[in-house]
Amino acid sequence: MRFEGAGEPLSNDGPGIPVELVRTLLGLLRSQLGLDTAWLSSFRDGVQVFEVLDGDALAVDLSSGDRASLADSYCVRVVDGRLPAIIPDTTGNLTTAALPVTGEWGLGAYVGVPVLSPTGMTLGMVCAVSREAKPYLADIDLRLVKQVAELIGTLIESPGTSASTTAAQREAIRKVVSQRDFEIVFQPVHEVASGKVMGVEALARFPHAPFRPDAFLAQSALLGLGLELELAILTRVLSMVSQIPDEIFVAVNISPGAALVAPWARLLADVDPSRIVLELTEHTAVLDYSALDEALEPCRTRGVRIAVDDVGAGFSSFSHVLELTPEFVKIDQSITRNIDVDDARRRLAHAIAELAGQMGATVIAEGVENQGELDAVSAVGITAVQGFYLNRPQPLGHGFEPASVTAEPADLMRAEVDLLGERRFELALAHSPIGMAVVGLDGTFLRTNRALRAMLGYSKWELAELTFQEITHPDDLDADVALLTECLEGRRRSYRMDKRYIAADGRIVWGALTVAIVHAPRDKPRYFVSQIVDVTADRIREADLARQAATDPLTAIANRSAGWGRLEHLEAGGAGYGVLFCDIERFKAFNDHHGHRAGDRLLVEVAHRLRTAVCDDGMVARWGGDEFLVITHSVDDAELARLADLIADDLDNKPVTLGDGSQVPVGLTIGYAAHRPGDGRSIDTVLDQADHAMHEKRQHRNEAPA
Repeated sequence: MRFEGAGEPLSNDGPGIPVELVRTLLGLLRSQLGLDTAWLSSFRDGVQVFEVLDGDALAVDLSSGDRASLADSYCVRVVDGRLPAIIPDTTGNLTTAALPVTGEWGLGAYVGVPVLSPTGMTLGMVCAVSREAKPYLADIDLRLVKQVAELIGTLIESPGTSASTTAAQREAIRKVVSQRDFEIVFQPVHEVASGKVMGVEALARFPHAPFRPDAFLAQSALLGLGLELELAILTRVLSMVSQIPDEIFVAVNISPGAALVAPWARLLADVDPSRIVLELTEHTAVLDYSALDEALEPCRTRGVRIAVDDVGAGFSSFSHVLELTPEFVKIDQSITRNIDVDDARRRLAHAIAELAGQMGATVIAEGVENQGELDAVSAVGITAVQGFYLNRPQPLGHGFEPASVTAEPADLMRAEVDLLGERRFELALAHSPIGMAVVGLDGTFLRTNRALRAMLGYSKWELAELTFQEITHPDDLDADVALLTECLEGRRRSYRMDKRYIAADGRIVWGALTVAIVHAPRDKPRYFVSQIVDVTADRIREADLARQAATDPLTAIANRSAGWGRLEHLEAGGAGYGVLFCDIERFKAFNDHHGHRAGDRLLVEVAHRLRTAVCDDGMVARWGGDEFLVITHSVDDAELARLADLIADDLDNKPVTLGDGSQVPVGLTIGYAAHRPGDGRSIDTVLDQADHAMHEKRQHRNEAPA
């Protein structure tokens, strides 16, 4: 791997790759994922070399050319399958939480994908990290990371295979074998029907190149160390069986060649043989099945069971099945991969399941990596599954040496996976047309789907930095929190309410919210699942209908029903109020003389004048015909009298202009009354008093000398 402008190159031949090109790709990756730092590293002789960095390199205290041990890294564990390529929260993963590099570099979230040569050799890693956890990261984000890694892989050169490099690799492999410098991890096997863990497969992981277990074992065999390494792994696994729950079988890989020479009497002396499953891993034909059968017979007599691995990957695996009549048949992941969309693979898997069933063997599908594959293998009659979709290989203890089984790993071994529930929930979350979110107990958004983000206008990174409290309208927050608290206290399991959300652009979005609490084992609250349906249009339509029902269609002010409702509201609240009863003088005569169109124009203008005089201090309602009611908060007779005079003077001094341009004076007779808290007067009584005052004023005006 050679870079122009980088540190020491892995290869000095051929043109280099511009650092800025790689840095641009890393910058794109980092910004799209919302992470702090990204880098490209290369692997050489058990060391990770940081070739190119982008972003906040000071956050992880790294610079180009720095080196770090691969054995202590996330990278090698991603390569060999112990860690997923995306870790949204490093504290939530037992492996990363225990790795020293997590604390040393302050890693909160991690994404990493291997850079492969055209021949499939691991050259290095493309990684991006953040000091803060990023709960929004999901498998879908791997697309971009893989694209960047693949692009870089096509540009860079493979490391040379000089004699010195080969010698170093040989020495590292010899050291691993002689010092037993490997780790044992376990991957559960689940029953499809119940999700229960029925067994675990023991797998070896190596701290030096070529890292991938199959490649490392192959290199060991070329050096004549294959049998020694296999027997060392077998011995280590058998010594750990007692640390695993009794009802779970332990499967260990072994080649036919190692099975022929293994000292079975000594190896099985201190272990329950009925819990051991030997997985035969030979990919070539066995020359003498009778010798192999004879070597395995003492083991099988004592209760050891046999599994044939990688069935379907080649002719020899079918020969193993026919010759050895195993108790388990493991379908190779090359058949499982994409079985949900490939009819040929489904038919082959079904044929293998039929053959195994006739022989009395249990079929295990390896390499299940998504819900579609899980559904498909179940549909063809396969009863057991194994794969990253269900569990990744993990050590027994929290550290990286074999340790006694703590409560958490034991619970993991014993746990039942809801194969038909939780996994499908992930698909529902991703593809639902309804807004959905997984919300932490503190209100943080752990997962959000595209529908919710489109509804509110936030990106998934923006929502990951927010809480539901921060985007809830203040007037709705208390009711929402109260219902959520009842869930946390165990008084309810779910609730529903309509509430307002504050969108990214400041808009108010009404949502019909349904919340259900999800509990962990022992009924401990774990998180909330929220479904939000956008009902903003419905709310606007309802508000318009309500407004229309409370509005006089001619004058566009409140109608009699709305006015009465305001009076009832004020009375129920114990508040005082004042009313002005207003009547247009000689309106019938005006109507007869100028016509109904002019009369309507006059009513609209009077309504406008009244609303202007009152401003926002009260309500103006058309009470009926040519009568209007003004409702104010004032209960002072002097203030009510001043308001009445202000309204009457405005109409006296500013004639109303009609449609033909002519101006006519308008007189308004106004009577007022007030309800004061505690006076015991009803609404009818107050209105009658105002109406009576209005008629008295009119009578007094009519009796006055001209």
